[in-house]
Amino acid sequence: MATQTKTLPDSHHVEGASHTPQPVVEEVLDIADVVQEGKYSPWTPSMFRLYGCLLVAFFCATINGYDGSVMGGLNAMQSYLDYFDMKSASSSTGFVFAIYGIGSIAAVPFCGPLNDWFGRRAALFAGSLIVILGACVTGAAKTHGMFLAGRFVLGFGVCFCNVTAPVYVGELAHPVWRGTLMGCYNCFWHIGSILAAWVIYASKDGGANGWRIPLYCQLIASGIVVCFIWIVPESPRWLMANGKNSKAREILAQLHGEGSADHPLVVFQMREMEHQILSTPDNKRWWDYSSLWKTRAARRRMICVVSMSFFGQWSGNSVTNYYLPVMLESAGITSESKKLLLNGIYPVLCLFGSLTGARLMDVAGRRPLLLISLMVMIGAFSILTPVSKMAAENTSNSSAANATIAFIYIFGITYAVGWTLITPVYIVEILETHQRAKGKSFALLLISASSTVIQYASGPAFEHLKYYFYIVFIGWDVFEAVIIYLYYPETKGRTLEELNEVFEAKNPVKKSLEKKSIQTVLNTMHVEKETEQE
Repeated sequence: MATQTKTLPDSHHVEGASHTPQPVVEEVLDIADVVQEGKYSPWTPSMFRLYGCLLVAFFCATINGYDGSVMGGLNAMQSYLDYFDMKSASSSTGFVFAIYGIGSIAAVPFCGPLNDWFGRRAALFAGSLIVILGACVTGAAKTHGMFLAGRFVLGFGVCFCNVTAPVYVGELAHPVWRGTLMGCYNCFWHIGSILAAWVIYASKDGGANGWRIPLYCQLIASGIVVCFIWIVPESPRWLMANGKNSKAREILAQLHGEGSADHPLVVFQMREMEHQILSTPDNKRWWDYSSLWKTRAARRRMICVVSMSFFGQWSGNSVTNYYLPVMLESAGITSESKKLLLNGIYPVLCLFGSLTGARLMDVAGRRPLLLISLMVMIGAFSILTPVSKMAAENTSNSSAANATIAFIYIFGITYAVGWTLITPVYIVEILETHQRAKGKSFALLLISASSTVIQYASGPAFEHLKYYFYIVFIGWDVFEAVIIYLYYPETKGRTLEELNEVFEAKNPVKKSLEKKSIQTVLNTMHVEKETEQE
């Protein structure tokens, strides 16, 4: 059953009030106690309304996942390679992949301001509309230049979706299941990947223009977002930051409070949001990103944001997503039909991994999932290198070829459990409300840059190094594990606002591993300080 509503004192503040609310200690303790002891159900009418709203944003992950697989699959289609006179592993192939990231980099300066000025929904609408344009250009491409232009436009549009959708999900998700719901967001990446892989497999016998079919199918997910984004509510945290407190309370009541504005969880969240947002300088200068590094706590956040942006792309996943057919070819698997079939099975298995990871995020926590998955990924690459060499040197060695396939899949499933979901979630969680859009934009700039580098470099690397290329990722993943252990705080079990206490501590990692207490709530609302001032 959901928590029974208990009417609690709540100061319904005037829109745009400039002062910080002054709760008393007893009142805050009362609210926090009711919220902490409450039993919540994920099967109430309010929760199903919430799922419907989040589903629209989830399709933004589908847009990105579809592209990630569609180009890897196209790279194994002979009709596509013949049409543009390309090879599956070369610098020209790497540039086709990389131009998508370059488009995302070009869009970064516009993502933060659009989010801050016009809201999360406007940014999602604009991004999806641009993706539709890019899909039409690539699908209709007559020349290699036109195809590259379409890929650039796609990357430009997807940037808005990749910045805004996880922010929207994180800000709207129920706090009790924030990790699970944000994890489900990137599960839809795999749904897009599955659709792309199997559409490509079905299109392989479509003749000289069969490669165009998967490109036009990019219109589906983006079309869904364009059609439905304006019927879902705006982010309550964005509304609060723009002085629309009553509207924010109304949305929280509908989605978290079973329709009651006096529900303890609604009152609790409103209090925490008010104290963080109203006590933080409002900076809407589109060019000013200084809030991301001007304090010690902000710099500690940026260590995680910057490193996670690179780690999420350089752990080996970009290679398996974009160059899976090439990896199979390095292991002696040359049949187009078999490569496309294995390419289609891969994302299905990864989806099951990501669904598992979505639940484990709120059970095991973010740090354990990241560290354990890295250890498994290092082991997978360590075995994949020699067995790929054996398979390539002796094409009749079916055991080596099968072992290669198995460890490629083990790597992908492990990455899906520990990294596919946490990468966007963690960056959103550790940023404050006033930093979130610009911080996620900055992160996407780094993600796009790192992705562009690895996608472009992987083509010639495979061409010249083949399976020895995997050794690079073994060393890099060890480095990642050390940085995560030393610098990444745990975010499980705290609201977005309560993470301020963690990053303001002398040792954020140590503080995050301590059990949350009632003092955390008092610190988040600055109750002691305000009481002294009274």
